Amino acid sequence: MSETETNVSSSEETKTEVKTYSEEQFKGLLSDKQAEVKKRQQLESEIAGFKSAKADPPSGKIEGSTGDDAPMTVSQFRTLLAEERKTDSDAQFAALEKDSISQVKQKYTADAQGEGLDYDSVVAEGESNLSEGDRLAIRQSKNPAYEKYRRCIFNTPALSEKAEAVRTSKLLENVKLKGRVPGTGGAAGGSNETDVSSMTEEQLDKLAESID
Repeated sequence: MSETETNVSSSEETKTEVKTYSEEQFKGLLSDKQAEVKKRQQLESEIAGFKSAKADPPSGKIEGSTGDDAPMTVSQFRTLLAEERKTDSDAQFAALEKDSISQVKQKYTADAQGEGLDYDSVVAEGESNLSEGDRLAIRQSKNPAYEKYRRCIFNTPALSEKAEAVRTSKLLENVKLKGRVPGTGGAAGGSNETDVSSMTEEQLDKLAESID
C-alpha cells in the first residue's frame, strides 16, 4: 500500500469515528438541554403575554382600583348629584328651622296665647293633620316654625275653636279697658283705632271675627 492510500484510509477512519459518552455524562448533557428548552419556553410565554396585554383595550378602571371603583354611568352621576343637593338643602333647612322655632316658642307661649295654644302643644296636636302641600309651604317659608304653628291651628278644628275663643276674649277685654279696638282700615288719614261705643252688636261680632 502506497503512502497516499494510507493517508486516505486514515482520514476516512477519522470521519466515521463516533464520539461515545459514559452514562453519567449523557445524563448531565440531557439535563442541561432540558433546562435550556424550559427556559426558552418560559421566555417565549412571557413575551406572548406582554404582547397580549398591549393589544387589549383599556378596561376603564384606574390603576390599582378595585371593582367598586368602576366609572359611573350618567344615571348614577345624576342620582349622586341629586342626593348631595338634597343633603345640602336639608342641612340649610334644619339650621333655619332651629332658629325659627327658638323665636316662635318665645312668642307663642301658653301665657300669651292661652292654655293649649303654646307652640309645642299646637304642633303636637295638629302636625298629623298637615297635608303634603302644607309641609311644602312650611319648608319654603322664611319662618317655618310660625308657618307650621299657623297651619296646625287652621287644619285642626279643636285648635281653631280654641284660638277663636281666645281672640274674642282678648277683644272683649280690650273693649272693657279702653272702649276702643284696633282700626279696621277705614279712610286714609283716619284714626288707627275704632271707637266701639257707637257700634252695634252686629258690628262688634264682625269686628271680633276679623281681628287676629
